[in-house]
Amino acid sequence: MSPSATRQKTTVLLGTKTRVSRPLTGRLRSSNGRSDDRKTTLAIPTAATITTTATTMTTSTSTTSTTTITITATITTTATTGSTSTSTTTTMSTTTMTTTATDTITTTATTMTTSTSTTTTTTQCSIFSTQTTYSAGSGSSPNYVAAADVNDDNKLDVLVANFNVSNIGVFLDTGNGTFTAQTTYSTGSGSNPISVAAADVDGDSKPDIIVANGDANNVGVLLNTGNGTFTAQTTYSTGSGSNPVSVAAADVDGDSQPDIIVANTGADNIGVLLNTGNGTFTAQTTYSTGSGSNPVSVVAIDVNGDSKPDIIVANTGADNIGVLLNTGNGTFTAQTTYSTGSSSNPLSVVAADINGDGKPDIIVANGDASNVGVLLNTGNGTFTAQTTDSTGSGSQPDSVAA
Repeated sequence: MSPSATRQKTTVLLGTKTRVSRPLTGRLRSSNGRSDDRKTTLAIPTAATITTTATTMTTSTSTTSTTTITITATITTTATTGSTSTSTTTTMSTTTMTTTATDTITTTATTMTTSTSTTTTTTQCSIFSTQTTYSAGSGSSPNYVAAADVNDDNKLDVLVANFNVSNIGVFLDTGNGTFTAQTTYSTGSGSNPISVAAADVDGDSKPDIIVANGDANNVGVLLNTGNGTFTAQTTYSTGSGSNPVSVAAADVDGDSQPDIIVANTGADNIGVLLNTGNGTFTAQTTYSTGSGSNPVSVVAIDVNGDSKPDIIVANTGADNIGVLLNTGNGTFTAQTTYSTGSSSNPLSVVAADINGDGKPDIIVANGDASNVGVLLNTGNGTFTAQTTDSTGSGSQPDSVAA
């Protein structure tokens, strides 16, 4: 008996079995010449109705017949999650059917090709709510802020250097993300405070205030009285015309008491004032940053893995970053410099491990170059040449955090 071609319609239902049960539509002619009407139901794991064309049908003369049918079934599923739409197209072809006396057909898909295309739409969203503002006083020109829990309620309070009115403002955290009006502490008439830091300098577990008084050529220390208020400042000279602009606190001599590091932009040096242990400090020891270097930002951190804080400084007049290594007794080597680019005007520097190797790297805001520079730590206290990322034409970044 010669093969014959049959067209049949297949209804595809949800399910996990590829199985057909009675009745069948379409005619299959057996060896005894009988024709059977049989309805074919295929169950595959996708909801769709598919019309299939059997281009080849071969029937054996035994009780069990094997039929080879070429089927092309294309199923497209689109799933949308959030702003992402995913379309999946599945194609099955060349199916073998085996028919027994119980009219059960087993199908085997010999080819299955699945292609998936994903379209993602990105919608800009705001990470922060609209700012809430707190007055630092008319004409105050706040220049620098720091955060520390100054009243021991486990909430971060805000300290601000108010340049034009020569005071430090303290805003206490009320506990719900809002702050009290500031309480101010004088830094001296015409002192023009530029930078502020917080550290427990007298060992009572309460953060005190350290301030760089730019036009007074001194560093001021205000001791915490324990309830979020502070004593009048005690001042330490940084030298005539020194114009201190940036302060940091770190234990540089290994006595467990934070010392003061200050960038003296007018004197082209870094000053180090060692803590005597009761909240007072020695006269500063200075380290040159180079003639005309004008250091403006300083940070203390261990860059060479010897557990001693080293000094990193942004030298805006020299267009470089200086690194001074701690020798272990509170003194430092001469600086090693790393270029930030011609006329880059580096204004702010921080240190953080940005590539996950456990070593602090350098991040610098290059004001006149309108970029941020990154210098990776090589692991022995030296750094790679900087790579830069633009902050936008004319943006002139003057501060960076990490």
